[in-house]
Amino acid sequence: MPVKPVDLSDCWQLAPSGLVVLDEQGRILQVNDTLSDWIGRTEKQLLNRPASELFTAEARLLYQGVLVFRLSDVGAVDEVHLSLHVENGNPFPVLCSARRIDSPDPPITLIAMLPIARKDQLERDLLEARQAAQCALAEKSKMINELELMRTQLESHNQELQRLTLKLGHEARSDPLTGLPNRRHFDLALEERLARALVSRHSDAFSVAILDIDHFKPINDTHGHAVGDQVLQELALLLASQMRGSDLAARIGGEEFALLMPETSLEEAYNALERLRQAIEAHTWQPVPITASVGVTGYLADDTNESLMARADRALYKAKHLGRNHVAKG
Repeated sequence: MPVKPVDLSDCWQLAPSGLVVLDEQGRILQVNDTLSDWIGRTEKQLLNRPASELFTAEARLLYQGVLVFRLSDVGAVDEVHLSLHVENGNPFPVLCSARRIDSPDPPITLIAMLPIARKDQLERDLLEARQAAQCALAEKSKMINELELMRTQLESHNQELQRLTLKLGHEARSDPLTGLPNRRHFDLALEERLARALVSRHSDAFSVAILDIDHFKPINDTHGHAVGDQVLQELALLLASQMRGSDLAARIGGEEFALLMPETSLEEAYNALERLRQAIEAHTWQPVPITASVGVTGYLADDTNESLMARADRALYKAKHLGRNHVAKG
């Protein structure tokens, strides 16, 4: 049975691709129905119009700069991504391929366009997703930087807080004028020593002394409190240089100091304090010589903070009664 000839004009009009034929000047000679339907313009409206008018303003630059240039150079171009200008609608993305046909004479150009709306949308979605990911990454990096800054600031604040806590703790237990421990610090140290002696159930020999500067009030009255403060500071330095590392010297009153001497019998403490008294007497003081009286006592079973300090205080009174500049036992 003979094959019936195919009407190629029908194939041209019904082709799934948009087809357009151009003359040598790039004007439209013919378009198929597919392309007309895409852009919403009839073939009659398009005939003899420049082919560039088929495209959006942005796509025209690419059409002239790539497609037309390559056609004039090599006579063919494949897969140029352009967007058609649609009447009363969104741009219609297409992938264009073109060939220059030299016969018949004069030459013509055939352009075929494949719709790529789905591909274009996917690319746009991918681009938006990448941009969103980049924004999220930038935001994450910003948050990490902010958190790192907050961590650094928090560490700095914690260090400052620790420093202030240590400073306050030191100030709460130190005498601001001499730098020696204060009465509170001394009482806590003595309570700890007494508790240790109670647990060990034996004497755990230690001694406690109270030192008082002789005739200190006249120094303040005659030479002023600044001179009196200087005397107290010098005496604190002298105590620190004379006492052992395990001993504790504290300022517990105006010109009164207390000494805790661990693992020291009353006799050993007396001899050490006598050397201290002599060192104070021999020291070069300005503006007047300084001496000190000392009362010392040793720990007895069942002693308390109050009983020890009271006994040392009575020994100090005895030293003053002896004419001051003495060490007396209690």
